[in-house]
Amino acid sequence: MGGRLGRRADPGTPTARAVADAPIAWFEELGRHDAERVGGKGANLGELVSAGLPVPRGFVVTAPAYLDAMEQAGVREALREQVAGLRAEDERGTNDVAATARELVRSAGVPRGLRNAVLEAYRRFGPARRVAVRSSATAEDAADSSFAGMHESFTDVEGEDDLVARLLDCWVSVFGDRVVSYRAACGLLTEPAIAVVVQEMVDSEAA
Repeated sequence: MGGRLGRRADPGTPTARAVADAPIAWFEELGRHDAERVGGKGANLGELVSAGLPVPRGFVVTAPAYLDAMEQAGVREALREQVAGLRAEDERGTNDVAATARELVRSAGVPRGLRNAVLEAYRRFGPARRVAVRSSATAEDAADSSFAGMHESFTDVEGEDDLVARLLDCWVSVFGDRVVSYRAACGLLTEPAIAVVVQEMVDSEAA
C-alpha cells in the first residue's frame, strides 16, 4: 500500500470540522465514531488503517453527500414521503414505493460539484486504476437491524464515467425491493441514507 493520504484530526479543531463537512473522506480520516456519516464499512476501514493493517487505499462518498444530492435535485422530500408511507403488510404497495423512489434517485443523478470531487479523488490513484465501489449503509449492523449485503457493490470499476455510474447505482440500491420491504418489516420509516466506499483493487495473495 502506498503512503497515507491524510491524518485523522482532533475533532475539536477547524480542520476536523472541515473534514466532517466534506463530501469525500479518506480512510485515514475515519474511525468508528464516523459510522453515521460513512456507514459501518467505511468506519471500519478507517479503524483498520489506523491499526496499521495493509488496507488498499480508498475514500468514502459520505451519506450527507448523498442527501445533499437529493436536496439539490429537489427530490429529497418526495423520497421522505415515500418511506413514511411504508406498510409491512402491503407488499404490492411497498414494491410500488421502491420503484418510485428508485426512479427519483436515478433522475436526480450525481450533481456536478460532487462528481468533480469524486473524480479528483479517483485521479489520485493514478491512471486507469481499477476500483471497487461498495455501498456502506449507515444502518448496517445496527443493534436492531442489519442491511449488510442488501445494497449494491461493484468490483473492477475502471474509468471516470463508470465510477460515477456505479456510485449512482449504489444510491439507487437504497430503494431495492428487498431493502424497502425489510425497512417496512422493521418499522424503519425515517429517511434512509447511504455512503459509498471507493477502494483500489489489488492482486491479493491472501485475505
